[in-house]
Order: sequence, then structure tokens, then C-alpha cells
Amino acid sequence: MASENTVSADTFAARLTVEQVEESQDLAPKFDADGLIACITTDAESGEVLMLGYMNADALQRTIATGEAHYWSRSRQCLWHKGATSGLVQEVVEMRIDDDQDAVWLRVQVAGSGASCHVGYRSCFYRSIPLGQTGNTAPQLQFEETTKVFDPADVYGDAPNPTQL
Repeated sequence: MASENTVSADTFAARLTVEQVEESQDLAPKFDADGLIACITTDAESGEVLMLGYMNADALQRTIATGEAHYWSRSRQCLWHKGATSGLVQEVVEMRIDDDQDAVWLRVQVAGSGASCHVGYRSCFYRSIPLGQTGNTAPQLQFEETTKVFDPADVYGDAPNPTQL
């Protein structure tokens, strides 16, 4: 039985034709072989990219139902309500799906410090890759954000780091 915070399993339309997927009002997301759909998340005011995550059907349904971002954590293999541990909940201002319905875009407002990265930076994209380098050495990343918004140890304590080697 579905709780009031989830959307029923028949929320999504079957993918029947290209025209239906591209031109109709039917929400017919295309999940990959692992049952996931990519989700890019940006700050609703600045447009800054905050993170790239993945959603399974349940995460997509819960995001629609609650207006708060939910993802599927590939590293922890579980549903993840963004901010449930940290308090940095992402309130969805707008949710879009791309033309062939295999990627989602969330525009969000982030509670608290406004950070979305578990490392403590505002954006998960806090480093850039220099272009135009050639040769046999790997490019050195450049930090575009140099100050952390919060200390991960204070926020997460001894919770395991989700980054996998």
C-alpha cells in the first residue's frame, strides 16, 4: 500500500510511440538498464549546477509527491531523501524532463547553508578541468570554490562517506 507521500505505481505512462514521448503531455520516463534516470540539479535563483544524481521510479515518484528532492544512492544502494541527515533539504521549485524523457532537471532552493555537496562545498562541481593541455601528464584540477560552506564532520559525524574508490 502506498503512503500519502508517494505516487501510485501507475503514475508513469507506458512509452508507446516517439510522438507520444516527445510531443504529448504523458510522463513516460525512460529508466536505464539499472532502473535509473539521470537528474541534474541547479540552484533556482542563480542557475548554478549543484549536483548530478540519479533517480529510480520510487525516488521520482516521491519527488513529485513531496516537492522535495529524492534520489537513488548508487554507492549506498538505497533511496536517499536529500537533506534527511544534513538538514540541507532541496525544495523543488520546478521539475522538467528532457525531450526523450531520459533525464530530469530540478531547480531547487536548498535549506540551511544552501550547500548540496557532502564534501562541504556549495556545489558538487567545485573543481574545473583546465582545457588545452596536451602531453603525458594528467591535468591538475583547479578549485573554483575554495571555502567550504560547512564542515562535513560536524554535519555527518561518523556516517560512512558515500564516495567509492
